[in-house]
Amino acid sequence: MLVWLLHILICFMVLGITLFPAQIVKSNNTIGKSGLLGVILVGTGVYIGGGETLHAYLYITFILQLIIIGLFFLLYRLFKKVGYSKLINIFSICLVIISHLTYVYYIIASFVYY
Repeated sequence: MLVWLLHILICFMVLGITLFPAQIVKSNNTIGKSGLLGVILVGTGVYIGGGETLHAYLYITFILQLIIIGLFFLLYRLFKKVGYSKLINIFSICLVIISHLTYVYYIIASFVYY
């Protein structure tokens, strides 16, 4: 039950992280591609991922996604305080890419260790 709950939480966190920069980043092209990639990744992860036992990769992915969400909240506060900035855009897109790479690691690990 705990494995399934963590799996669902990780999937929703990645989906949220993928769609969150829509308020910060000005480029709609980048947001569209990132959002589509995130939805495809989460769909694949829901289909492939999951398991019956807890592994270290599950905890690693969960903690990294929580850290990324925390950094996004800090970025959003900075965005509200300062306004539009290229540095904030670049950092937010880098966080999305790191989140996607972490999730790809999670999908591969859950497929291999299942």
